[in-house]
Amino acid sequence: MTTGFIIIAAACVLAAIAFAIVPLLVGKNERQGAVLILALVVLIPAASWVTYRAVGTPEGIAPPASDAAMIRSALIDIARQLERNPDNADNWTRMALAYKELQEYSSAEHAFRRALFIDEDNPFIQIELAETLLFASGRPSLPTEARNLLSSALETDPQQQKAYWLLGLDALQRGDYAEAVGQLERLDSMLPEGNVRNSVRNYLQQARRGLEQPVSAGMTGDTGEDDVQLSVNLALDESLAEQLSGEETVFVIVRAADGPRAPLAVQRLNAGQLPTNVTFGRNDTMMGGSGIDDFDAIRITARVSPSGTAEAQSGDFEGSSDRVPVSDRISASVLIDQVL
Repeated sequence: MTTGFIIIAAACVLAAIAFAIVPLLVGKNERQGAVLILALVVLIPAASWVTYRAVGTPEGIAPPASDAAMIRSALIDIARQLERNPDNADNWTRMALAYKELQEYSSAEHAFRRALFIDEDNPFIQIELAETLLFASGRPSLPTEARNLLSSALETDPQQQKAYWLLGLDALQRGDYAEAVGQLERLDSMLPEGNVRNSVRNYLQQARRGLEQPVSAGMTGDTGEDDVQLSVNLALDESLAEQLSGEETVFVIVRAADGPRAPLAVQRLNAGQLPTNVTFGRNDTMMGGSGIDDFDAIRITARVSPSGTAEAQSGDFEGSSDRVPVSDRISASVLIDQVL
């Protein structure tokens, strides 16, 4: 890269010399012209070199590596360490967390399971695997195995706050308000004052209200009109629609525009339902830790998955919204028009 930069820089310097010399030589005698040429040939490259040394190397103007590229580079290093020591649970966990950050949930699940095989009673690994299974499912509630993993983690270490959070939100999603109150009250008692505790108390208040009244439509996945926070007009490009049977799974995924890569909310439907309008309520939070209201802007991605897996696969159809500011009632449109 440096050699190429120097060659290009040299060509630019010669062009600058030529551009400067031609008009200055007009009307000059031979001796004056020779002196002028010598001065320019020496001074312009010298000035360029000083500037180059002051500003930096070509690498300094190269765009920085993306987060994904940095994570994949780290994965290569972890893989090499595992070749030397395949029974290192910490490295399997590091690998799993990296894949999880890249949203490659099947690879993350495999690595977490290998780590758990080596260190079977590790509550951190159990909780992270449970959350990975949630993300991989593409559903707002925990799979049964994930729920069991979280319960097992709390039996080993009752101080695992993330386990209470995931179990509490899961119970709230399912309309099991008594369970939600129990889990969230335990978590509330462990937290210091601050934004996190305020968020927990908001969900706790919802769960307590749920104990006093019938299950609302928003809790069962059928968001009531008064509860709608996000409305998405969803359509499929006609040329792509011709390639589908209508039975394929469609995932509608809400993420922070500038924030964690993990989904904030997900809905699932069939390709035969397109075009349609999909709505999300404030209770449709998927992940432990954040909801739509916690961010200034979101992006909505819709993906048609013939395999039915939440993780993107080659051959899936996908479309995304523009950056959408968060407000009390949000409207967005997504056209599925790309082939992965």
